[in-house]
Amino acid sequence: MRRGVNHSIWIVLPITLFFLSSCASPQKKQSESRDAKFYNNRGVVLGEKGRYDQAISDFNKALEIDPMYQKAYNNRGTTYRLMGQYDRAIFDFNKALEINPLNPEAYNNLAWLFATAKGTGFQNGRKALELSRKACELSEWKNPNYLDTLAAAYARLGDFENAVMWQEKALDSSKSARKPELRQRLNFYRERKPWPEG
Repeated sequence: MRRGVNHSIWIVLPITLFFLSSCASPQKKQSESRDAKFYNNRGVVLGEKGRYDQAISDFNKALEIDPMYQKAYNNRGTTYRLMGQYDRAIFDFNKALEINPLNPEAYNNLAWLFATAKGTGFQNGRKALELSRKACELSEWKNPNYLDTLAAAYARLGDFENAVMWQEKALDSSKSARKPELRQRLNFYRERKPWPEG
């Protein structure tokens, strides 16, 4: 008798689990459709894979859900910068700063654009220096990525002595896999060239 009961449990259990999982899926999809963070995070992943149009679509969705979501503006700005759409990137970084004027990442990203934009139309060493110094101040001069941007700003201004000094500090404090990239920039500055060579 017991075997019959156990046997029926093993037949009913998978059916019950299937039913519960099928009920949970629409709820999960429904909550994702209202979660700005979900779309922002997925946009970041898509952007890292070079799928920029899809990333922009996800950042747009995140901002549709939460128009004050500064991270989505910042990330969409970075994606636009990578696409060479500098006007849109500048708008998004400024919007992120409007929402949170103490956001070092947005200052840094805007500074990087002005220091390294391809072509001279958007290069602005003075603005890059001002913004990168603000990012460094807000992070108490401890973020190697912001020090890297500060070095790029000095290089854009033609102040290669300071560019080398700050790039060396960025290298010394960085524990990331980006060290070869940081070293490459340091070599540019030692050769008195901005990044990228303009």
